[in-house]
Amino acid sequence: MRQYFFLLVTIILAVSCKDGRKSNQSSSDVEGADSCTVEADVYRGPVTIRIDDKIVPLYDTLTLNNLIESVRYIPLETSDSALTDAGSVRKMGDIYCVTGGFPRSIMKLFDADGKYIRDAFRLGRARDEVAEFSSYMFDIPSREIIANSFLSDKYVFMNVDSLSYRAVYNPDRKITRFFTLGNKHYVFLPDNNRPVLGSTIKETYDSLPHLVFYDSDFNITGTVGDGAKPYIDPETTVPPRLDTYIYESGDGIIYKYADADTVFTVDADEQMVPVIILDIQDKLKPTMKQSVADPASRKAQMIYVQYFQLSRDYVFIEYQFRGMYYSGIWSRETGQLLFLNKFEYGRNPILISVDGYSVQLNVSYLNRRDNVILTPIDASYLVGTIPGLKEDDNQAIMEITLRPGL
Repeated sequence: MRQYFFLLVTIILAVSCKDGRKSNQSSSDVEGADSCTVEADVYRGPVTIRIDDKIVPLYDTLTLNNLIESVRYIPLETSDSALTDAGSVRKMGDIYCVTGGFPRSIMKLFDADGKYIRDAFRLGRARDEVAEFSSYMFDIPSREIIANSFLSDKYVFMNVDSLSYRAVYNPDRKITRFFTLGNKHYVFLPDNNRPVLGSTIKETYDSLPHLVFYDSDFNITGTVGDGAKPYIDPETTVPPRLDTYIYESGDGIIYKYADADTVFTVDADEQMVPVIILDIQDKLKPTMKQSVADPASRKAQMIYVQYFQLSRDYVFIEYQFRGMYYSGIWSRETGQLLFLNKFEYGRNPILISVDGYSVQLNVSYLNRRDNVILTPIDASYLVGTIPGLKEDDNQAIMEITLRPGL
């Protein structure tokens, strides 16, 4: 009942804006974080997504004949400084930010034609350097990339236009990873809102904020969604498990509390807006107690939803069931299942068949303001498709645009 009451409250918040401005006005048009910003091209929900053991997709492979509208390739410069084993790609305006380079990950910047610009951050211990590139965030409106090292209190900001750096020291060491909301505002999960390693919790809380908001100096500007509670996660817990999720999505985030059925978006106005309602049969939906105590054999008979992403017209969800992982695409308009892939590894992998080849590609990031998927692809797939490309050349970026409104 708690989650249904919480959903009702947030829906009221979403539709009762204090100043009565229209839904297509941006947050920059009206000052104040207590007003609601619901842009018509982003929010149309919430949409109900049903997941059970009998769902059947329309497609098991994406092609130009079904969900894909167009595909374009950006071959990355092949030079010693530009080489990367890219794991993910982000785009900031006309600049591609490509992350890879194990065992020490690094981010490289390329222009719109794939020409190498520079490494985004310098590795080291000086003020504007990071000791290791373990965590990074994007502030799209501010044109900044933010990086820090594991358990470090220093965040290094890089402006992609001026290629300048600035370091900000975090006075609250409990902020191990934050997410950007635009306008130099950030959000993070309170420590006690996450699984607690070990068998006991020393303090008991009746109510915790779901999210805490910060400004660029890490001063608290507000909280939202009181009612979250810490829970014990013994070391003996076997995966999968229910967890609290927060993911980047354009210039905002997607958020879901561990045992809730509702997924929210949060933007710079600091309002939680319901966007997805999960409909899972009770017999297949684990409780928090089952998530902690069930053995692996019992967990395999339940559906554990583990990953969410949104594009403008689609919902991407990854879940685990019967010992396998599933990656699906649903319509944001109707909730219909369009695509489903069964897999053993990856992050929201999709099967694509275009230009004479078939490949499984990970969807590591989507922007809910468009239908574009950016993913790295090995040059070996594109020999003969891109003139002059050789099999051992640097990777390329594959830009997939999905059809609108299916």
